[in-house]
Amino acid sequence: MTDGEVAGIMPETRRGNLCRGKKLLDMLRPNLRCDRVWDIDLESLRARGIRGLIIDLDNTLVDWNAWQVREEVKRWAENARRQGIACCIASNTRGTDRISAVAGQLGARWVTNAGKPGVRSYLRAMQLMGTGHAETAVIGDQVFTDVLAGNRLGLFTIWVRALSPVDFPGTKIARLLERLLGRWLHAKGWADKLPSSPSMGEE
Repeated sequence: MTDGEVAGIMPETRRGNLCRGKKLLDMLRPNLRCDRVWDIDLESLRARGIRGLIIDLDNTLVDWNAWQVREEVKRWAENARRQGIACCIASNTRGTDRISAVAGQLGARWVTNAGKPGVRSYLRAMQLMGTGHAETAVIGDQVFTDVLAGNRLGLFTIWVRALSPVDFPGTKIARLLERLLGRWLHAKGWADKLPSSPSMGEE
């Protein structure tokens, strides 16, 4: 089984060989930019047919390496449940204790050791939620892992600002590249926006 095949789930014609024909910048371009996860308008996502959310863990749902979920995130996740939107956390972390603890606070499923920007974990998350590609959105604070993995599968991708300035040491270079990318996207008038989404500006 390869990095695009999980229990029979595979996009049509291997999703165009994981969107191989797209230009690199297109693969890094999110469909939507929001400040924080709780700023994402769930009703607008439902109107687009979204029924499942694959969400990053560190600096998206919780501060980096944290166990406790902010109250704003808990309220947002509860609203998602009320609207019939499933959530699955997908994290590159290898351990299970912290991700399962966070997922328990949010009523979410989870996938660890995700290997993003590989897509295998996203396909597994979709299987757990029972959603198809057109029904699934990805939310994360990193373009080169979260957004890129989602775009490889043709999912609706949402880029949020990191909750905390504290990061895994290896992420710091990626953050610099993300800032440059953000300025370029902003200059291009970059993307599709949902009603409650602030426009992308310089961070």
